[in-house]
Parts: sequence; structure tokens; C-alpha cells
Amino acid sequence: MKNHLPMKESRMAILVDSDNVSPDTIGEVVKFVNQYGHPFVKRIYGDCTKQAMAKWIEPAREYSFRLIEVLVHVKGKNATDIALVIDAMDLLHSGTVDGFCIVSSDGDFTLLAQRIRESGLLVLGCGRTKTPVAFVNSCKKFMFMDMEQENPVTKEVLLQKEAALFDKAFEIAANGNSEVALSIVGTELKKIMPKFKPKRYRCKTLGAVYQKLDKYELIQTGEKKTKNNIVRKKQN
Repeated sequence: MKNHLPMKESRMAILVDSDNVSPDTIGEVVKFVNQYGHPFVKRIYGDCTKQAMAKWIEPAREYSFRLIEVLVHVKGKNATDIALVIDAMDLLHSGTVDGFCIVSSDGDFTLLAQRIRESGLLVLGCGRTKTPVAFVNSCKKFMFMDMEQENPVTKEVLLQKEAALFDKAFEIAANGNSEVALSIVGTELKKIMPKFKPKRYRCKTLGAVYQKLDKYELIQTGEKKTKNNIVRKKQN
């Protein structure tokens, strides 16, 4: 009789750069990482000389994070980033975790994400929509945390405000071309907006969203059974 042992759950490390994200988003970060494994290591890094660090005390206590206070020895130098990277490399070489979630909007963490990825470990990212695309693309999945907040504007205005995210997904998928399969765009968009739903913009499909942006057009190719949708940038 075979023993049906439970599959090993991936052990994840969540490393938070408190200088570049809001304490209010930490709950969403934990939910996001829980989709990929167990948050085994949870740490928040911050400059203990700044008053803003005090806002992280309650979230750290509530979600069981270690608060790593970094003393800045030289003004103007980013000691927080360095402390986070040092710990990340120690964890990487220790073999105690299977993946990382780097919580920051700082593009300086691009090389760290690439290094972890090259070691065969899962790399997730969380940050604001201003996060440089190089850091976003260095992660397997990236969640834009300011996309999770409720927005009081109309859905039409909301789409225009968030148009840059759809532009980014198209540019990554098209890779320099003027058109690309909608399915590929959808794959890239899911990396940027894991919780994307067309109805957020009063649309039924992703293709309808791109058409609503005005700067794109949807082209259908092939026969009925092999029909494909292509997203193309409109010519000026």
C-alpha cells in the first residue's frame, strides 16, 4: 500500500523595502505570495532614523514580520537596499528557501532578481506602477499594489489612467513589432496585473479593452476553427 505523502510546499522569503512601499499594502503582499508557497521568511527593512518607520510596527506585528532596523552611517547612502540584498544572498546560498518576493518599486533590485532567477528559484515582485520595466520583467510575476486600491473615478476615466499598464504589456509582448497575438499580450498582462478582469473597464474581453484604448485595433486572422486575434497599433 502506497503512502500518499503531501507535496512539499514551497518556502518563500518576503523581503520588504519599506522606503518604497506603503505599510497598508502588506496584507495584499502576503495574500499574493500565499498563491505560490508558504511565507517562510518575512522581513521588513527600514531606516530607523526616519519617523516613517514607526508606521511599520503594527503591520509587522499583525503579519508576523521581523522588523530589520537599518542604521544609516553616511547620509544619502541607501543602507536599506544594501541590507536587504545581503540578507537575500545569504538566504539564497543557505538553501532554506525556494523562492523570493521582493517588495519595492526600486529598479536597483533588478540585478538581485536576475541573480536569484539564474539560481533556479522563483522570483516574485510587488511595487507601484512606476516600477521600472526591467525589474518587473526580471520577476516571474509582479503585482502592482496601487492597482489593488478602490478608485472612485468612472471606469472610462480609470482605463485612461491605467493605460500605461496595457501599453507596457503590449510593448513587452510585441518586442519591437507593431502587432502581436492577443494571447501573448494577455500572458504578459497577467504578470503585471495578476487580478486583471475586463469588467473592471466595462468590457467583456481583453481585446475589447485594447479597442477601447483607441490607439489599438483588433484584427482577426484564419478560419473559424483556427481564428486568432491580433492586436495592432494604429498608424498615426
